[in-house]
Amino acid sequence: MRNALSVALAALVHDVGKLYSRAHWGEHPEGMPDRTHTAHTARFVLRHAPLWERAGVGTSWLAQTASRHHEGRRDRPLYQPKTPEEWCVALADTYASQEREGEGSGTPSEVALKPIFSRLRLQGKEGEEDLGLSPVHGQGTGLTPGSPYPSRTPNTGKDVYRRLVERLEERLKGLVQAPALSPEGLLLGLAAALQETLSLVPADTQSEPDVSLYDHLRLTAAIAHALWLYHGGNPSVEALRQDGEKFLLAVGDMGGIQGHIYRIAGAETGVGGIAKRLRARSLEVSLAGEAMALGLLFRVGLTPLNRILGAGGKFYLLLPNTPEAQKALAEARGAWEKWALENGASLLPYLAWVPLKGEDFRRFPAALQRAHRALAEAKLRPLSALTPTEAVREALRPCAACGLRPARKDEPGSLCLGCERERELGGLLPRSDRVGFFPDGAPKPFLPFPPLKAALGQGGFGAPPHHTYRARADFAPDGAPFEVKPLLGHLPTVGHALRAKGWNLEEYGKWAREEGLWDEEEGLTKDRPLTFSELAHLSQGVPYLGGLLLDADRMGEAFATGFRREEKDLATPSRIAALSRALEWFFSVEVLELIQNPSRYGGLLGWNDLEAQRKAERYPLLYSVYSGGDDLFLLGPWDALLDFALDLERLYRLYTRHPALTLSGAFLLFPPKTPVPQMAQALQAAEKRAKGEGRGRLFLFGLAVPWEEFPALRAWQEGLRRYLQGERVSKAQAYRWLSLWQRFMAADLDEGERMAYKPLLAYALRRVREKDEETWKGYLKLLDHMDPAWRYLPVWVQWALYLERRA
Repeated sequence: MRNALSVALAALVHDVGKLYSRAHWGEHPEGMPDRTHTAHTARFVLRHAPLWERAGVGTSWLAQTASRHHEGRRDRPLYQPKTPEEWCVALADTYASQEREGEGSGTPSEVALKPIFSRLRLQGKEGEEDLGLSPVHGQGTGLTPGSPYPSRTPNTGKDVYRRLVERLEERLKGLVQAPALSPEGLLLGLAAALQETLSLVPADTQSEPDVSLYDHLRLTAAIAHALWLYHGGNPSVEALRQDGEKFLLAVGDMGGIQGHIYRIAGAETGVGGIAKRLRARSLEVSLAGEAMALGLLFRVGLTPLNRILGAGGKFYLLLPNTPEAQKALAEARGAWEKWALENGASLLPYLAWVPLKGEDFRRFPAALQRAHRALAEAKLRPLSALTPTEAVREALRPCAACGLRPARKDEPGSLCLGCERERELGGLLPRSDRVGFFPDGAPKPFLPFPPLKAALGQGGFGAPPHHTYRARADFAPDGAPFEVKPLLGHLPTVGHALRAKGWNLEEYGKWAREEGLWDEEEGLTKDRPLTFSELAHLSQGVPYLGGLLLDADRMGEAFATGFRREEKDLATPSRIAALSRALEWFFSVEVLELIQNPSRYGGLLGWNDLEAQRKAERYPLLYSVYSGGDDLFLLGPWDALLDFALDLERLYRLYTRHPALTLSGAFLLFPPKTPVPQMAQALQAAEKRAKGEGRGRLFLFGLAVPWEEFPALRAWQEGLRRYLQGERVSKAQAYRWLSLWQRFMAADLDEGERMAYKPLLAYALRRVREKDEETWKGYLKLLDHMDPAWRYLPVWVQWALYLERRA
């Protein structure tokens, strides 16, 4: 049996016996030669013979190839590799296990997976110690939204592993009963089941248990698959064991992402559907990189398991160093550059690659640096693969929406094909739950990437795609090749507004007409996406649109040097992959779940029932322009968006539990007709100010505020609102405070002149004392110029004032 997919399958299951050995720790199941995890792996394969046979994989061969991967265990010859396939898996296991060393203690079934963030050293600080992840938790079994949050008392033990075994067996039963099952469907369906069940389980309990068993299995499968293809599917053991530049580490990136997303002139030219087109364009950017990676992998004969990393908008592929792979890379670069030029060259694809030896897995950071240098050189020569004649474009009327591509008609206001397609895709987004990639035969409307076309679907497609991304964390296999990739984001609809307001469609239509929001062309159905004007008018208080831009601090430092130690570099491929996957999970799955199902986090964030209900009504009104990698951009009713920002920051701290891993960002208010490029530019400038003042801050209402100050500032805001409503404080009084604060902050005053605000403020507060002495006493704290209530006074005062007025 020398099929490359079969070798990858054997590598994927080679350590699955660890799950079963921990579930049966201390027991000796009947019919097994011993209690080792390798024996459990062989038993696992033999018990599921019908599954492998359906995909044309021999059960006996698979059991032996998967279990014989311990090249150094001469005391157990039963598990030493003998055949080339067995040696391929054994070598891949060794390359993927660089973090393993030393001897630990304790019962393996009781050892919890440490969060990968705890291993980072940033700014001289390390993550919290004595934390672990619970494979079975309040959210269910295995990897689910709301599950990867560490605690000091993680739920571990034999019973936990038995629950995981039950879930895995349930998934495999569904896989074997699938109507159709290809070798690719088997490999990726099994990988999804292992991702669900083993992502919170340590690969190694005898040294540092900070890499999940899933991450180890996935990387081993990727290495084995590429190694087998390098040798042409017919190597000798000697050839396999001889090291050399057998791999290519390819890195791809898209340049000009933000400019491409925001270059929508619709708000300025009057072209409708901007909310839908903006989300569709953001999706296009995400799917372009995915399509480039998938197209390369399929062309070389690999699967998405060989996308070993995804960080900062880049993808990293592990390929065999063969002439075929190098030709595929060169042709892909040319095809994608041609595609970019045809679409206005606002989105520029970059692709670079470097050779890799087996021993380079021991020095993986150096290999990454070489790949980054090659990518940086490629960025100095954009569109270099095109010939001069290909770089010439015919001068036509530009599209009225993007201004880049030629319009379909030579008429004022005419759109290009791409912008017309964006509006169609935007309308489909609220009803879609997956993305399908098709070599041909894709249902319209689709995004025409080279060589794959990407289309949206709900529940499935008429013709099966070559590969599918599921937009929700659904790991149940169905026999078709798929991955869980929540790239569709969230687009609020009229249905979400009805829930928030407690209205029916007729009541909503009446309100929309009264507020001047009615659009005959858009119509009124529950699944129609809300416009920016509707979102603004759904705000409490002033009808402004809120914009939120957040970025994870120090992630470049984390990947580059976070695992570096004087005594040893801990940056192994598995650790870097685990960090990348953990970050991607938070910004795609956890952010999306907090928007769509906030009640899931009520216990974690300490909400009472009333808070949970209010957030469940309001957070689905938020619009995710994009969220993934290590940053996000959201729009929505400004009051709901600000509450969401504060909850999300707390959630991120609970997720990472590292003092140096913070969020920086900006929150601004906009009139709903503000052009998207102008909103983006203002948010980026404000985020830069937040980072410039020390990171770990949110810029809003003119100030960069550390996150830890917000609980107290919220209390001041809520107090002022009550006093405004009860007329114990007038709006004129609040505006007087703002005026005095602005005078206090004037740059041309010395310290003595600044302090002049105090008698003036005391005089102004006498009006408050006349109405309520207790209220007056509370506001006397503002006379302390060092108190956060005074230092950040514009934040809580404007927050309250905006909530209490309409424009």
